Amino acid sequence: MSNLNKTIGKSIKSRRKELNLELETLSLHTSVSISVLSNIENGKANPTIKTLEKVLSVLGLTLQTTIIER
Repeated sequence: MSNLNKTIGKSIKSRRKELNLELETLSLHTSVSISVLSNIENGKANPTIKTLEKVLSVLGLTLQTTIIER
């Protein structure tokens, strides 16, 4: 996968851990499966913008800050 996917995945995983959220909890709040979330965090998925927005919103992040600031 691309470096961008890896960067986004690392940011999502880092923020999820900062918030002490399990993948299961994030899955419940986003309606995104645990396996897809895991693949996103590990840079192995190419998620849609809609999926990313759901995940980032729950984590209090935006796509712009995830790419630029992290």
